[in-house]
Amino acid sequence: MHPVQWLAQHDRGYAALRRAARTAIVMPVLFALGAKVWDEPELATFAAFGAFAMLLLVDFTGPMRQRLQAQAALGVAGCALVALGTLASQNEAVSVVAMVVVAFAVIFAGVVSSVLASATTALLLAFILPVSLPGTPSSIPQRVEGWALAAVVAFVAIALLWPAPTREPLRAAAGAACRALAARLRAEVAYRLSDSDPALGPDLERAVQTSDAAVQALHKGFLATPYRPTGLSTATRTVVRLVDQLGWLNAIVVQAGLHPGPLSAHREACVVKLSAAATLDRGAELLDVTAGDPAELRASMGALADALTAIEQAQTADLPVGRRTAGDDGDRVSEFISSLDPSFRAQELSFVVSQIGRNIDQTAAAERRGWLDRLLGRQPEGLPRTLAAATERATAHVERHSVWLHNSIRGAAALGLSTLVARQTGVQHSFWVVLGTLSVLRSNALNTGQNVVRGIAGTVVGFVVG
Repeated sequence: MHPVQWLAQHDRGYAALRRAARTAIVMPVLFALGAKVWDEPELATFAAFGAFAMLLLVDFTGPMRQRLQAQAALGVAGCALVALGTLASQNEAVSVVAMVVVAFAVIFAGVVSSVLASATTALLLAFILPVSLPGTPSSIPQRVEGWALAAVVAFVAIALLWPAPTREPLRAAAGAACRALAARLRAEVAYRLSDSDPALGPDLERAVQTSDAAVQALHKGFLATPYRPTGLSTATRTVVRLVDQLGWLNAIVVQAGLHPGPLSAHREACVVKLSAAATLDRGAELLDVTAGDPAELRASMGALADALTAIEQAQTADLPVGRRTAGDDGDRVSEFISSLDPSFRAQELSFVVSQIGRNIDQTAAAERRGWLDRLLGRQPEGLPRTLAAATERATAHVERHSVWLHNSIRGAAALGLSTLVARQTGVQHSFWVVLGTLSVLRSNALNTGQNVVRGIAGTVVGFVVG
């Protein structure tokens, strides 16, 4: 295989190459400025490690504006941790306790969103470096200046040096699932109204397979990471709701296909299905753009509500139990139940599709907010505030069976112990003891696909080459 083809296959979107290239350009320049031009060794160290942390150890997703906002917040949080770590480094016992507390808080906070989870290592490095290098309060300005310089340069580099394309895997997968389910509903209507014409069977089968695959891909994308693959912004919080809602809709569509019933009972239900399909298509179109106009989606949702009202009136106006037909009572009861099933399934379908439509409408409404509303945290109607949502997610894992809680405790204990060992042994550049521990902690099947042995081997090779 050609090297470029091999790289494209193993590094999708050249994400790792992009991060490595930026770091290779920025990190040596900052180190040279601090150490050789300004003759400030401490500033040079923190600027170099800051560039390493913010360019190589983190890769935010989403639109460029959201990525830059997250990058700016990471820089500010890093400066605060550098100052806090420097203050804690003056006393051995305080530094160990502070390392445990900060490590637990940073690791556990990752359960809230992908933004915090992906920034975990960078935030930990911002505290590990100063707490492992004893310093005085007078050294804080120089250290913070170095980290802040790295944050500013990293911000510019991410925006201008080979900027990454927008990546919102859940949003794209949700739009694809909406379209696939809409196509399935239309195929079912065509097949039903043709009185099960065999010629339309292959089309229906393809539509069923496509919709099942699209919904499965959405769920797989949601479950593929060890943390919640969405951020805390309002739009991303509404998109994540679609994962369960589209799975629920797919289950309803499957269940409706298992109850054929007489053709006469399905005619009104087919109108509801077509209206639902139109709503799903309009929703997918709105997901394709940012801050789009929801007028067409709202119109299709109104048509869906009208179709549901019509089928309810038709069912109550002409119940088969009121007709005098030949046959025994068992046949009449069976006919009555069969005639009601399509209406019930149509109501189920209408309810879930309406929920999906309203959720997508809220996503667009959140994106249309002005900068002042975003700054003040004003939410569209029906959505909880960001802090409330974060608190709800975090408190859900404060129980002894939570794997995330277990990992947070283990990580905090390991980093605290490594800090104690580094301070007790007094080895040169003792922060490498803690950084070595951090590199092994990151080596797990869910996060990196590597094992501990490979993690240690890679770290040793890196030291030898360095």
